[in-house]
Order: sequence, then C-alpha cells, then structure tokens
Amino acid sequence: MDNRMIRLAAFLVILMASAGCLTSRVAAQELLPVSPGVTVLRDRTIPSPVGVSSEMTAIIASRQIPADLPLPTTTEGWLEFQRVFDEPGGELARQGAEHLGATYEVQEIAGVRTYVVTPRMINKRFADRVFVHVHGGAFVFGGGDSAMREAIWAAHGLGVKVISVDYRRPPTYPFPAAIDDVIAVWEEVTKDQSAGETALFGTSAGGNITLATVLKLKELGKPLPGAVFAGTPATDLENTTDTWYTLEGLDPLGKREGLISTTFTLYAAGEDLSNPMLSPVNGDLKDFPPTILISGTRDLLLSDTVRMHRALRAAGVVADLHVYDGQAHGDYLQNLIRHVPEAEDAQRELFEFFDKHLK
Repeated sequence: MDNRMIRLAAFLVILMASAGCLTSRVAAQELLPVSPGVTVLRDRTIPSPVGVSSEMTAIIASRQIPADLPLPTTTEGWLEFQRVFDEPGGELARQGAEHLGATYEVQEIAGVRTYVVTPRMINKRFADRVFVHVHGGAFVFGGGDSAMREAIWAAHGLGVKVISVDYRRPPTYPFPAAIDDVIAVWEEVTKDQSAGETALFGTSAGGNITLATVLKLKELGKPLPGAVFAGTPATDLENTTDTWYTLEGLDPLGKREGLISTTFTLYAAGEDLSNPMLSPVNGDLKDFPPTILISGTRDLLLSDTVRMHRALRAAGVVADLHVYDGQAHGDYLQNLIRHVPEAEDAQRELFEFFDKHLK
C-alpha cells in the first residue's frame, strides 16, 4: 500500500469512527498497516477446532505456552541445561518402548553413538532392511534416550527396524558435526542394503538435518535415500517465516525469539545462515528423492514446511504435504503412550508413501 492509499484508508477510518462505527482511536489503528505488509490485529479468542478427534481435542485443551526461560551464558551452563531438558524426553521414550513393546540397544556405528530400535512386530514389506532416523530438539536438545521417541513411533507404525543417530550437538559440537555423523551412519548402513531401499527421516531440527544430509550426499555424489520424511522441518534458519508470527500463542513450542533463535545460533556457530546446509529451502533440489512432509494448522513451522514443499515441487520432485487441522509442532507423534487417531493416520500415510517409493 503506497502513502496515498494509506492516507485515504486513514481518512475512511476516521470518518467511520465519527459516525459511531468505531469506538476508539486504538480500534482505528488496528485496521491500518503499521507499514506495508505489517498488520496489527486485535486480541482474538480461538476455540478448539471442529472435526478433530476427542483425543486430540483433549490434548489441545491442555495446552500451556511456556514462559521465557533464562538462558545459559557458558558452555557448562548449556550442557547442564541440555541434560535437564533431555531427561523428560528420555523417560517418555522408555515409556513408549514399554507401551508399544519395542526393544532397543545402544550401538556404535561408524564411530557414532546410535540407538537400534526393533518394533514388536516387523511388517514383511520392510523385513529385510533398516531405516535411518535423525532426532529433533532445536539442534541442541533431544539426544541420549530422548532421541528414540520418534524412532520408536516410526518403528511401531511402519513395522521396521530403525537406527536413530545420537549425533554430536552444540555447544560442544556445532554445525556440521550432526550432518557428518548422519552421513557416517548412512554410509555404513547402505553398505549392507541399497540406498534406494532405505528411508531417511526426522522431525523439526531432525527434519532440517535430514534434508541437509541429502543435499550433502548429492553434493558428494553419494547414493541418495529412496524416500525421505521431513516432519515439520526448520528449513530457513536465516529468516523468520510467516507462521512463526501468525501462530505464536497457539503452539507450545513457544516462539522463535529467545531460546529457539539462540539454539539456531549455537548450531550455526558463525556460518552464514543462508547456507543450504543450514537452510535447506535454499538448496539445489533437482533429483531430490521423493519426500513426504507433515505439519499442522497450529504449527509454528507450518510456513517452513509449506515453503520446502513448494521448493521441492518447483524442482520437479515428488513431494507430498499433509497438514493436520489443529495440530501444533510435532503433534502427529502424540500416540507414543496413548491412542490418538490423527497420529495413527500419519503413520498410515508414512507407510503408504514409503511403500510406494522405496525399491
């Protein structure tokens, strides 16, 4: 909107206010752009979404947006923060394994610590192979036993053995240590089975590292996965995309400013954030493997996910995008220790995609 149009809009708002259509100067200002493309909205009441399961409704109703946390200022402080942060995730993973009847063991593969997760039942479709998993956690968190949460979810839902990479993390090991570790495990796994028969997947920061790993494998001329799953991935660490703003207050992930932006900075360690290995949406996506992406209408990373999907499609890549109503960041993983129909639906979509595209 140019200055002439802004002045005209302001005049119309003042005219409406004088006629009793608006009751305050503040209300008038809320209808005007602060600057071109920037809009201020009144506070709104957001009801629970219609059409979701009762189980998902209960999850949404229990949402609490976390308060801002004081951030560590030293490496030692971050390591302690990391340890405390990861403990609940580790407990959830162990409970999930018990609930679903999965087993796991820690193995060193190519010098990298991993968790090998075996579901209670193996589906004959994937009986002769393993998939490789990259855990989330804003690059800094989610390691140790916590790394198994999504691996157990996928192993159970797909009926396949999963290797979860407990990659090195900041503050001690920033970029590109995580990608190096995933590539090392990937190359070891694909010595015994075709890369085209193998899926690589992860959620959130794990989705970022998954996509970046594929870009790196492509750059190195290495065999690529037969299919990729990137769940609600962080795909642009340089720019704050639309839903980081528009959905703030609906997603218990919180907001980008503060903890999350700081973990991005810790991970990048001074590297240009536009680097495709940090922001995969900027990468050369030609000949990328078939990719499935999942997000939700209350997910702060919905825009990151949507932009990645469109970039893949623009490059001629087979790419499916599934957006679940009412779901926040990573909600499709909610059935690790309970029954949630939407999460089971996501497992079904994932199975069908891998069944179709893996050799």
